[in-house]
Amino acid sequence: MGADTRAKAKTANEFYQGLSAYNVGKYEVAALIWSRLAEKGSAKAQSGLGTLYYTGSGVTKDFDRARKLFIAAAQKNIPQAQMFLSLMYRRGDGVRQSYLISYMWCDIAISAGHEGATYVIQDIAEHLDGEEVLEAQRLSAEWRNINLK
Repeated sequence: MGADTRAKAKTANEFYQGLSAYNVGKYEVAALIWSRLAEKGSAKAQSGLGTLYYTGSGVTKDFDRARKLFIAAAQKNIPQAQMFLSLMYRRGDGVRQSYLISYMWCDIAISAGHEGATYVIQDIAEHLDGEEVLEAQRLSAEWRNINLK
């Protein structure tokens, strides 16, 4: 096993330690573990830590920090982070509320394989006219072309 493979295995193991802590309500422990990994660029840790900042679990609620973490993870094609961005724009949590941008993020999450996003996008589309849906789809495709090479 090479050094790179060992490092990836260690990061994955640490991430799952954080996930185990999260699953039993030890959010402060999860935040400590994921914060360390997020700083090293772990996309899953960035998404998990973003969730903690979004909900205020184990850390002080901070929508701006959550958004930045979700964007970093979304750029690494983590569908959960993309869906949280969709939710933030849908609700206006720390951002200007926009169904169009919410639709865009949901569409990106669908392309990344998020199973529940196909149901959510239908609800978001009810708040948009046909031209806005097309614009959101165009923005989604443009974002994917730029960020997911």
